[in-house]
Parts: sequence; structure tokens; C-alpha cells
Amino acid sequence: MTKVVEYSEVDAMRDVDSALSKLANDSDAQRRIIQWLASKYGTNVPLTDGRRIDSAFRTIAAETPQDLKSFMAQKRPMNNYERVACLAYYLEKFKEMSDVGAKEIIEANTEARLPKMSNATVFIKHATHTYGYLNSIGQRRLALSSRGEAVVEALPDRSKVDEALESFPFGRKSRTGKKARKKPRAQTS
Repeated sequence: MTKVVEYSEVDAMRDVDSALSKLANDSDAQRRIIQWLASKYGTNVPLTDGRRIDSAFRTIAAETPQDLKSFMAQKRPMNNYERVACLAYYLEKFKEMSDVGAKEIIEANTEARLPKMSNATVFIKHATHTYGYLNSIGQRRLALSSRGEAVVEALPDRSKVDEALESFPFGRKSRTGKKARKKPRAQTS
């Protein structure tokens, strides 16, 4: 009978440490890898002092803001897409919801006593597919993306929001810049 060698927690730590140490001169790359791991495995790492390390690998306070209304007033989103990201962030981080749907975001908007969004489902769709603040995880469920999380945490500082958007690019960039226009055909008589 062959002995099965199990892969232990210590083995995993050693492999992760080895991989990250190969990028010792690139702390941004290390941070992105740790963010990806935390995001992929849905990890919020608790610390012994009551705080936790969130998926962006930043230490945040464990206590919930007094209410959603004060959280939104503190963040001051500039448009409805940022508002959607802030609402999803609050639901994920402070209400501990692993995923959200349009219904929960609309209810959170009402709870925050914000003006009704004229067409909330369109804003949610664009926050997901155009701005990359949310990820679609199937069955009409959404989760905050790393980009969305970085933007919300940067708010209300617009310069930090710009940095977050640069750090987490979204969408495909054109390789040639502008599309080449077809030359008009020469007319023959």
C-alpha cells in the first residue's frame, strides 16, 4: 500500500512565501498577488486585536459605522456608479454579505435615505460592465471587485480615486489607438 503524502498548511505557506520572495523588488506585484488570493478565496483575515485584514490587504476597524447614511455622507460618491460601489462595499464589509443583487443595493440606497436612482438596474449594470466596480458571479449576483473596493476606500479624495483607477485598470485598451479609417475609393469615370 502506498503512503499518501498530504499537502499541509505549512507547505502552502512555504510555497507562497517562496513565490512572493521572488518578487522582493516589486512590492506592488506582491500586493496585487495577495489581493488576488484574498479575493479569489473570499478571505477576510481576523486579527487578535478585533480588527481584520480585508481583501485589499489593509487593516480596517472591526466596528461598523453608525449607519449606512453616515457612511455614504463620509464617502461622498460623485456619481451613481460610485454610489452603487459604495452601497455594495457597505453590504459586503459591514453587513457581511458575500454577494449582493440589485434588490439589496436598491434597499440599501433607500436605507441610506439617498434620492431614488432613476433606473437603478442600469446603473448597477454599468457599474459592473463599464466601470468594473462589481463582478458578476452568476445568477444575477454581484460581488465588489478589487477595483471597486479600491475606489470606495479612496473616497472622498479624488486624487486617490484616480490612483486607484490607475492601479486597477479595467477593460481592453486599443492596441493601435484610434481605429484606422478606410480610405475612400478613387472614383473612376
